[in-house]
Amino acid sequence: MKKRLAYHLPNELKIYILLAIASVVAVATISVFLLISEFSQHTFKTLIVTHPVLGFIITPLTFLAIIYFAKYYCHFVQGSGIPQLIAATDSRNKPIRGKLLSFRVALGKIAFIFLAMLGGAPIGIEGPSIHIGGSIFYGFNHFIKLNRKFLIHALIAIGGSAGLIVAFNAPIAGFLFAYEEIGRNLKRQALILIAITAGFVYLLETFYHGNIPYLADLSAHSFDLMLIWQLLPLILISAILGGLFTKATLYLIKKLTTHSKAKIIISALFLGFIVAIFNYASQGQIAGSGHTEVLKMLDNETLGWDFIAMKYLATLTSFVSTIPGGIFMPSISIGAGLGAQVAHFYTQIDTQTIMMMTMISYLSAVIRAPLTATFIILEMTLSLHLLIPGLIVAFIANAISKQIQQQAVYEALADHYLKKA
Repeated sequence: MKKRLAYHLPNELKIYILLAIASVVAVATISVFLLISEFSQHTFKTLIVTHPVLGFIITPLTFLAIIYFAKYYCHFVQGSGIPQLIAATDSRNKPIRGKLLSFRVALGKIAFIFLAMLGGAPIGIEGPSIHIGGSIFYGFNHFIKLNRKFLIHALIAIGGSAGLIVAFNAPIAGFLFAYEEIGRNLKRQALILIAITAGFVYLLETFYHGNIPYLADLSAHSFDLMLIWQLLPLILISAILGGLFTKATLYLIKKLTTHSKAKIIISALFLGFIVAIFNYASQGQIAGSGHTEVLKMLDNETLGWDFIAMKYLATLTSFVSTIPGGIFMPSISIGAGLGAQVAHFYTQIDTQTIMMMTMISYLSAVIRAPLTATFIILEMTLSLHLLIPGLIVAFIANAISKQIQQQAVYEALADHYLKKA
């Protein structure tokens, strides 16, 4: 057993030291990235409240500048970044992996997300954090010099896991995401190294930020499993919306793909203008990740059906534009909105519990990673005691979404990047 374990782990002390250094660099870099992203989206939201008309200039021009520059100078920085990690672990070609993941890509991602949020884009930071983490760890392989394919792929998965852990303070979800989404083709033995490094990253994260839940402490809320049937209509609605989001995303990206510079410019301005309309109508509420809005809803502030509709359409618009940005937190805010709006129909289940279940349901339907969706929400709310109902909700939503769109969105986009590389 000892020999078998040693075969599947690096056998040089230098490698573990470099992995520790990579972990420190990743935690520090992603932490800075989160701070500047928070600053940029706060700056835009403050501006749009006092000068709402400026959004019709700032947002379309921001979309145009980022989409055009990324298209012609750094194509692999586009989107959330998760498909790039999946493509890198699917590829056996070193030059392709180098295009998808590198220190240069990480820096480009940070810069573009800062500009996108400063321009009012309704994007999340978790996908980019995962891409940055994967790029940093893969970049360190120049010094680590891992040669065995499954260890290189494990290194990429470790970086993605680190990005999610730092972004959401969710260590279990980070590990599961490495297994469930990034490393679907990884050998199971690689999970040992992933778990060890993910644990170290979490220790660094708690030392740097403290063990504070990303959303709120909802550990006092309980749920009677016998009432799970009451949530079925809500699961169905959120799962259908999530499945349609994925289907619409893949359809629109295919339709909008063009090599004509004129069409790229027109498309970028048009999509940016659509987002600007939603920013204006919502007074900036749909801009950014949606984290602030989720906290408000968890504190029993209702944002209305219009917020859900605008956030849904604005997130879809932004995602299909290929502007860098994630969809985890925007999806969570949509799920939270659905739960908050229908909570008054339930007398036996409290509002916050319903919101947690709809966040799990909608996120699972969109990303098609039910384990990750469940643990992200429950870890962000310190509610792991709701694991059983959360898993039931997630797997039902995942199954419904799969009937609407067979291929998961990240898998489909990963295939796109492999063809482009």
